[in-house]
Amino acid sequence: MAIQTHRCPEPSCSFFNQVLPHNAKICPMCGTSLAQAVQAPAMVASTARYTQTSTPSPQLSSTINNQERPQLKLLHPSKQSFLLLRESGVIGRQNLSNGMRPEIDLTGLPHAGIISRTHAHLYWDIARQAYMIVDDSRNGSYLNDKLLPRGAPHPLSHGDKLQLGQDQLICLQVELSHTST
Repeated sequence: MAIQTHRCPEPSCSFFNQVLPHNAKICPMCGTSLAQAVQAPAMVASTARYTQTSTPSPQLSSTINNQERPQLKLLHPSKQSFLLLRESGVIGRQNLSNGMRPEIDLTGLPHAGIISRTHAHLYWDIARQAYMIVDDSRNGSYLNDKLLPRGAPHPLSHGDKLQLGQDQLICLQVELSHTST
């Protein structure tokens, strides 16, 4: 029995033409909608690593599909804080050649040069009720002092220590809080 599989249609994405979960509505790496993507038959069930089940929207609300998601804040030791206002986004630094900025832009931090322009992807996983991080960098990301394998999702918890690059030059503390309306 053939199973239909989704593939990322965006050529610039690191998951371009790779099999994605059957229930994915967007590519978890680049956020491209899969609604128009061609579904290719697969001979076996997908072994994709993602379980994201919702489509990010431009809303700033923390309620998605009647589920309350916490506010994600990354706190730097300099007391600078960085909020993820949407359901998904990128941690990185500004691309000076075209001016593009990621959702969490760490450009002004000391040692920001070790951060990739698209260092990691963050997204809210409704099924797990957790924010997930996916490293997409050359210098690595560490969660609680453990190197994250590139491309594999890992859940974030309140109080986690996120280190971008080596030598503990960029360290952020994860803060999750529920906002009251």
